[in-house]
Amino acid sequence: MNFLAHCALAQEACRRWQGTPELQGGLLAGAIFADFAKGPVSSSIPVALQAGIRLHRRIDAYSNTHETIREICASFPTELRRFAPIFVDILSDYYLSRSWGDYYEESRVVLSARVYAACNEHISSLDKPQSVSIARFTQYMQETDLLANYHQWRHVERGLHSVLGRLGKSELFDEVVASAKAQGNSGESAFRIYFGDMQNQLPQWISIIATK
Repeated sequence: MNFLAHCALAQEACRRWQGTPELQGGLLAGAIFADFAKGPVSSSIPVALQAGIRLHRRIDAYSNTHETIREICASFPTELRRFAPIFVDILSDYYLSRSWGDYYEESRVVLSARVYAACNEHISSLDKPQSVSIARFTQYMQETDLLANYHQWRHVERGLHSVLGRLGKSELFDEVVASAKAQGNSGESAFRIYFGDMQNQLPQWISIIATK
């Protein structure tokens, strides 16, 4: 899952767990911060933020073993399969944004504003190296309103380009974009399966908020 999907699931988890506004803020910030906060979850940060990071990691662990996601990854050309899970993550936000109204009544714009506010509130809880990277990314998210606009294909291409750059595989960009576009309706249909499964898992993950 990528950022929009993680945030949507975090907010839905708070609702299903009957959480407080404080928990909601921590879950939403953790949905973003977890990609930057590596290693053990620090006990010095707010408990709600700890829960958000753990939920993000639980979702990632579940998606890594999901059969439908494995099948999608196997549909990419052989030379791209090693990195296919990352591409599928990015495409997940595109599919979710396009079909948002099928899942949620609240608009993407409202959710995105809530996420940015949660990130700004919790960023001071992190140590300096992490907070600098996150601040740079959250500024970009707010300037582009990324979470509200992932249905625009240009954001998918930018995400793919960024990932390939970090991997030192920028020369694969055209092939990756073509393969991502080739997923088409089958990719979106698969998304509905695995995203629905993740939604169904949320009530079982409530113990996350009690984890020390």
